[in-house]
Amino acid sequence: MLSSVQTEANVARKTEESPTEAIVVAEQEPVLPASAAKKDTKLVDKAAKQIRDILARTVSQGLEDVGNYLLDTFYDGKPELYQSLKPSKHASLTLLEERCETLDLPVSRTFLANAIGVAVMTKHLPRSSPILKLPPSHKTELLGVSTPEKAETLAAKVLEGKLTVVKLRELVRKDRAKNKKNPQGRKPTPTVVRVLTSCAKLLNHRETGRIIFRKADFAELTPEQVDEVKELREMILKRMDEVQKHLGG
Repeated sequence: MLSSVQTEANVARKTEESPTEAIVVAEQEPVLPASAAKKDTKLVDKAAKQIRDILARTVSQGLEDVGNYLLDTFYDGKPELYQSLKPSKHASLTLLEERCETLDLPVSRTFLANAIGVAVMTKHLPRSSPILKLPPSHKTELLGVSTPEKAETLAAKVLEGKLTVVKLRELVRKDRAKNKKNPQGRKPTPTVVRVLTSCAKLLNHRETGRIIFRKADFAELTPEQVDEVKELREMILKRMDEVQKHLGG
């Protein structure tokens, strides 16, 4: 009987102590990882690289499928039609590009341009072409090469040396820089042509041929910035009027 009473007393005592113990446990702060208390630059660099690798791997896998779909849907699967008509002149494709970076189409215009560019480049290549053996990321870099023959040569170098995208990009950059050099004995480009060409390139999107600004870019301007843009526009128009006068028009 005494044992039974003691047991009930112990149970009652534990019951009374439980809320207090629960509060103590709840008040204990969790042990945070070291990176939460102190900035870990190396960890952040590693995380950023890992995320880039994941995105490059997953996005590039779908790039070729998207490109082939675009070529078939908007150009009847014919690369020659794509090459004969600037993307900015294609009414329906332009409408599709306007939906880029929205919930309806969460990819960039550059992605679409690269996708269809790769599809056009690889459409009629023979199975033996080294370009076809490259991953989408490398094929995209070859879009900037001056000639198909040069692209084939670079693709062969990539396969032979197992070059990374970064190294291929450097080779493409050197090829483009080499082609920009004036041939021996050729007169340099006149200042007027050179400057106006630079201005035009700054205002035009390289892949789409449309103005580089989007409606969203203007929507985020403050009233002061809007006034500044208007002043810059007037200055540009004034300079173009002066160009027109010099042309005698």
